[in-house]
Amino acid sequence: MKNFKIRKYFIFILFLGFILLLNPVTTYSYPSNAMVRVGIMDEKYTTVEKSEVTLYGTDEVFVNDIKTKDRILNLEGGKYITISRNNGRYILSYVDTLTGETVIIDNPNEIVLICPNGVIGIKDFIRGGKPAMYRGEFKICPVFNKSDKFYLVNVLDVEYYLKGVVPCEMPVTFGLEALKAQAVAARVYSLTPRTKMSREFDVVDSVASQVYNGYSRESDIANKAIDETHGIVALYNDEMIVAVFSSTAGGYTECYSETFSDPVTQQFPSPEKGYLIAKPDLPDFKPLDNEEDAFKFYSTKPLSYDIHSPLYRWTRRWTKSELQSVLKKNLVVQSKTGFVEPKLLSSDDFGELQNIKVIQRGVSGKIVFLEIETDKKIYTVGKELVIRRLFTKDGKALPSANVVFKPIYKDDSENNWDEIIAYGGGFGHGCGLSQYGAMYMAKDCKMSFETILKHYYNGICLGTKPIELKNQYIPQSFYAPKKKAIIVVPDKKDMNTLQVKINDDVVDIDLVNYSKRAEIDISQYIKPKELNIVTFTPPCKNRLDIRHKDRIKPVKIYIKLL
Repeated sequence: MKNFKIRKYFIFILFLGFILLLNPVTTYSYPSNAMVRVGIMDEKYTTVEKSEVTLYGTDEVFVNDIKTKDRILNLEGGKYITISRNNGRYILSYVDTLTGETVIIDNPNEIVLICPNGVIGIKDFIRGGKPAMYRGEFKICPVFNKSDKFYLVNVLDVEYYLKGVVPCEMPVTFGLEALKAQAVAARVYSLTPRTKMSREFDVVDSVASQVYNGYSRESDIANKAIDETHGIVALYNDEMIVAVFSSTAGGYTECYSETFSDPVTQQFPSPEKGYLIAKPDLPDFKPLDNEEDAFKFYSTKPLSYDIHSPLYRWTRRWTKSELQSVLKKNLVVQSKTGFVEPKLLSSDDFGELQNIKVIQRGVSGKIVFLEIETDKKIYTVGKELVIRRLFTKDGKALPSANVVFKPIYKDDSENNWDEIIAYGGGFGHGCGLSQYGAMYMAKDCKMSFETILKHYYNGICLGTKPIELKNQYIPQSFYAPKKKAIIVVPDKKDMNTLQVKINDDVVDIDLVNYSKRAEIDISQYIKPKELNIVTFTPPCKNRLDIRHKDRIKPVKIYIKLL
């Protein structure tokens, strides 16, 4: 039995070594632009809270106390460590290699696991059909008011995070330029997510944020797309955008305001975002905010960027009695969202279904509000996700809210329908980047990632993450697709000179002649189709006297890439 254990351990190490041979773990040789904290959910994506987890490293793992900075343990590569929490304390359990005995460590503070020369895996945990392994480090963080629960948070450089996201969010067969567009959108979304998940982590690893399956799912072509857009984000009015995206828009994207509620106030429709507007794939498409034009569009298959999607067009069909059963059940659940008025508290109070009436559509034809009429009440339902989850078929939500309902009348009587057909198009919320659309634009139209992004995000420019420069040197790294680059200072305040190191050149920039906004061409120092490194000198070296640096207001700066 002992020999069997040794053989299993030896085979396990060989397996890990084989994976690392195929995908060698590299550390970045560039300044990190940002770190991302990812809350790892359970295998079925039901919760981010954990009671126990068993981790291992492909190389030596350091286990440190976050508060005291002390090293708790050095763990050999391939050895398991089980972590749990009891009465607010962290319990670590592992088997000592020499004695074969189980060692238990009781630690009062949060801990972090680091594998400098390898990756960290989660035992018996599958992501994307493969054993889950991750770059970066793992922090074990407390769940507020739950002394026996904790979060498993993967902290890593945003560029390495994307390598576990892009091939999970978009098939790698979609082409390099489409993958580049996805990489930029995913990078921006990780830095400015639509909703902040927790004070302990920025995003989760599911569709609630964006799918992240870690190191095991990395792909050469996706990595190339990430490397060739390194550090590039989408900007609007000098700020990073909220880069929402979905599988298939159906040929016509929708406004943010009529797709999402405000994440803080829950207002719906929400405040507009100028870069997320309704936009047709082709300029001759009419606005679809009425029943007639919406029906013509979604009951046919006009050529559009989304044409190759298997859910470009779809239908669903219910009998009246079947739909009544579906609605009376789902309306109770969806009433809890706050987007059903009045709320239905019990399915017994639903009554007999009389009619379904769309009362507002977006420009893309997406349903914004509809009414469900019964012999007891009229219910008003809003928001695309609520509507999709309301009209289920065989337990599955509608692919999108780009849908037109057509009743089939019994005995040609307009007051007595006994079936209804839903004609729809697209999959997902349909706002921002359409992934199937990006694929068509890249492969069929030979468009660049920049052209793709500027179609789906109106009025944007591409550049680096804006920084707040005050009293620290701040380096940034970015890939320059072209040579043209401009430093943008939206408000220079009292800064009259700016010193920047661009690759090997130190550049002194005179800002005296700029009243407020400054845009300085630095193209002559940029290496096109290469990684560039820029370091900004603290304003306290450039303005006022260094002794008064606390009085200096931070200055926003970024690089626009043209």
